[in-house]
Amino acid sequence: MAGVGQLPVQSPEAADKPLGRLGDRLGKIAALGIAPFIMQSTESLVTVVLNSGLQFYGGDLYVGTVTVMQSVMQMVVMPVQGITQGVQPIMSYNFGAKNYARVRQTFRLLLRTTLTVTVSACLVVTLFPQQLALIFNDDQELVELVGRVMPIFFGGIWAFGAQIACQTAFMAMGQAKTSLFLALLRKVILLVPLAILLPLATHSVLGIYVAEPVADILASATTLTLFLRKRKTLLPAD
Repeated sequence: MAGVGQLPVQSPEAADKPLGRLGDRLGKIAALGIAPFIMQSTESLVTVVLNSGLQFYGGDLYVGTVTVMQSVMQMVVMPVQGITQGVQPIMSYNFGAKNYARVRQTFRLLLRTTLTVTVSACLVVTLFPQQLALIFNDDQELVELVGRVMPIFFGGIWAFGAQIACQTAFMAMGQAKTSLFLALLRKVILLVPLAILLPLATHSVLGIYVAEPVADILASATTLTLFLRKRKTLLPAD
């Protein structure tokens, strides 16, 4: 009986601490996952805005161009996302281990790789738009229209490599708020308003196609500027 009386008694406050720590960790994990979730979920919003505008200003044929171009876009974006998802754990591990030199080295390699992919994609799309359109559709009128508007629509894709590399680095270093802002920036803050306002300002359906490269370049420039400003704080010299 005396042994029973010596058993330690855990206070309710102490019992809650492990749960509190677990909740904090889950909250941080969820916060970092929100950014890629928003990037994927806003595709529907962008599609609705683009299709509605093209239907109003152009007609069914112009709506068909977006279907083809978004398919080509996936051919570019999916490999880039695969690369960044593979690199992010490496950056996160080394950032947590305070191996900042390895983080910087990994980021430079990631940036070179993503820019190589997106710049190459921009060149291919500019030089062979009709050939790419024929992969998804054989309607001659649609193929010719895609051949005219695809180089405009993809005019800023070369800069997308810088944006996704920097955004991946922010997520790898636990910058959830910055990652969330950048996820909203390109499509929700820039692309959707531009796709609505530019055709109104230009009185032309081409304004909708121009909205994409303008949003890509502005978002990439903003992301790169933020990264350069925060780099010395997040990645101090060894």
